[in-house]
Amino acid sequence: MADQTSVDQPGRGLTEIPDNVLSLTSVEMINLRHNKIKALPPHFGLCFQASLKRLWLWCNQFTEFPEVVLQLSNLEILDLRENFIRELPPNISALQKLQKLWLCENRLESLPDSICDMENLTDFMAHRNKLRTLPFGFGRLKLENLNLRENPLIQPPLEVCNKGMSAIAAYQREIEEAKVTVSVPPRLKIVVLGNLMAGKTSLVAALTRAVSRLAKVEARTHCMEVKEWTVSESELSHLTGTTDNTSLQEFVFEVYDVGGHDTYHTVLPFFVAAHALQLLIVDLSEYQTEDFESAVGYWIRTVSARAPGATVCVVGTKTDKLDSKEQVDTVYNKLKRDIDQMLEAELSQLRQEIERLEKVLEEPFVDNSTTDDILSDAKRSSVRDRLALLRRMADLQPNIVLQNTVSSSDQLNGIAQLKKTILSLATNQELFPNVRSSIPKSWSLLLGLFESARANNGSDSDSAVPRICLPFDQVREMGKSVCLSGENLNSALSYLHETGRILHYKDSPSLQNLVFHDPSALVQVLRAVQHHDVAQLFDPAHSGFDYLSNSGLQKARENLDKHGLVRTKELKVMLRDQVRTEAEVHAVLSLVEKFGLCHRLGTEEMSDSIDRPTEWYRFPRPSTWVDYNTWSEDVPEGVEELQIGCRVRGSFPTGLFQRLCSNAHKFLQYRGDKRTNHDHITMATRGNAEDASDLWTAVLQVQHELESLMTEYPAVASEFYVTCHQCLRIGAEEPHRFSGTLMKHPHAVEIGTVKCPVVDHGQVNTALALPPHECNVHVSGLGGTRQVVNNVTTINNTQNYEACQFGNNNQLIKNPSPENYE
Repeated sequence: MADQTSVDQPGRGLTEIPDNVLSLTSVEMINLRHNKIKALPPHFGLCFQASLKRLWLWCNQFTEFPEVVLQLSNLEILDLRENFIRELPPNISALQKLQKLWLCENRLESLPDSICDMENLTDFMAHRNKLRTLPFGFGRLKLENLNLRENPLIQPPLEVCNKGMSAIAAYQREIEEAKVTVSVPPRLKIVVLGNLMAGKTSLVAALTRAVSRLAKVEARTHCMEVKEWTVSESELSHLTGTTDNTSLQEFVFEVYDVGGHDTYHTVLPFFVAAHALQLLIVDLSEYQTEDFESAVGYWIRTVSARAPGATVCVVGTKTDKLDSKEQVDTVYNKLKRDIDQMLEAELSQLRQEIERLEKVLEEPFVDNSTTDDILSDAKRSSVRDRLALLRRMADLQPNIVLQNTVSSSDQLNGIAQLKKTILSLATNQELFPNVRSSIPKSWSLLLGLFESARANNGSDSDSAVPRICLPFDQVREMGKSVCLSGENLNSALSYLHETGRILHYKDSPSLQNLVFHDPSALVQVLRAVQHHDVAQLFDPAHSGFDYLSNSGLQKARENLDKHGLVRTKELKVMLRDQVRTEAEVHAVLSLVEKFGLCHRLGTEEMSDSIDRPTEWYRFPRPSTWVDYNTWSEDVPEGVEELQIGCRVRGSFPTGLFQRLCSNAHKFLQYRGDKRTNHDHITMATRGNAEDASDLWTAVLQVQHELESLMTEYPAVASEFYVTCHQCLRIGAEEPHRFSGTLMKHPHAVEIGTVKCPVVDHGQVNTALALPPHECNVHVSGLGGTRQVVNNVTTINNTQNYEACQFGNNNQLIKNPSPENYE
């Protein structure tokens, strides 16, 4: 026993350390996690001073840090997760050999300065505490793994901490050098969501102007409107009941009112965010449980996909249309019950899937060089990745607040209480830690430069583009002028984006090199090109289209409504407040194209003349998929089908399919789209097996584009797969799917076939299950030349498929070429 090197007693219900453990002298590891221990004995440190290297006290009942641990001079790992510790000892740096310190899910409110002197510390995990500041010098640590999520950090700001040690170090270095910070007035973005005619616009008027402005059908929100709502000091005092004006100041909200028509759903994900407060508006006068998915569930899932852990405040409207307060309460309680049931069901499904994947990983696996085992290893790798994401999703459930019912009619019933709720949420430092914070003066100076650029929009520029966004190279020079560069500049941009001053989509490959310094200008462009009422847009009374005959207007309506097609000439009219020439139309729409909301047709076939009347843009819309009939359900004799698929948990994110349809056009000339429902997206091509490399190139271009888009939806669990080509040939109802991890690891062994476990149809050609070494896929930029794909390529969506067909085959339906309208 004296020579025992480890003690492993988890989950024993222990309230103290057994005496026999304290008698051991050579122990290097003690695991006492999941017990009920509240303290360590006074002589614990002396007993294990020289030997103990790893101490696991995870999930016990410590309310204070066990200071006897500081005597363990050789300790390398200390795990105190899920206890109740409020502070660390000021001499924590006595643990000079400590490498990993895990303090997640405690009650820490601060960290001692001496933690910055722990030179060997590589892992520091402290998420889900109450930390508001980090000590100066924290950036000196050589941490390889840091987690500070779900802390109300304000110094450094949370978004700086989330970017990691380099950002923290840069921030603290600048603070140290400048020694100047400035206070930022409290400001928060509000995104107003909900179905068509739910009462969003009327509610915004009641909030921002304290007046009843009931919106008629014809006055409903077109795409999006942005309004600034300032709550004055006096109103703050009245709403909060606080008389101590020293702590009060005006509060500014940027209110984004998003149109409820499904045409605008593609735009929505670009504006919802975890740092914003989402108001979900539900018409109580029309609400029924059977309407829950369209009225509530869809919107919550849309927010969660793009902004996991976001706060959604559900507001019941139009209470004046219900007969009594009792009826209001009845509908309100029904809505609350339906929301609770949805959240419980989704979390339960999530946990069941986590348990299933954990069991898959527990299955025995023998590593050797056969193809079947390479496939098995790929599957396990895919499972591990998916399991990690599902666990994160379980930790970041949406924060749903339902406590307000209102009427925007004359009496404005419930509006004052809703304002109190909004202010209560906005001032909650755990929900919105950056609403009130100090920032480096240079960040404030950079904001001033952006504001100057906004003020000069249209007055000193010959191009439309600078009025909407700034190229990152220009922003980099602006940063240098206020002593910001590298991580310092990135941190400043991240903060300004989080608080709604600018828009910088740093996680979007197509948008990360642009900074939208005037968000309202971007919104105006989106409003101009996104229309739910095509008939109204091309109404004969519209003065902008007076050059079109009545038949020309009819053709324009049909092309946009049925095909999503608009000529450059008509777009110039639609964008008349943003552009002056057709050249500027292309400049503006090249930005819209980067959002995946449209694509320009036939670029490589056009002449250099900008005035050709047959230049078109397509705007994929829910109702404008182009039919195709060249792709038969059965695989023709003499060819093989290579099919890649993508499946997500739940439904595909809002707008993803439309954006894929637009973005794929940059490397595929002809295409047709089709959509029925949400489940899978499959990408397929057909050809000869000996041309496998070309087949892979065709489908991987589209697959890479989809994979890139999926990165913008951090809470969407997706998995790619390769469908067995033999199953496709025989039309199997449930074809076997090889793990998509294979596409990232081309096969390393020259074995010609692999078994399919679903149907007894012989061997599967490995060349149609694993990409070859020589398959190099290049996807050109949006402004570059599109790749020529010689095989017919289809994107389809099984089980009530979304589908999109791509190809460069003369048999495919080409883009319409309508005759001139005039």
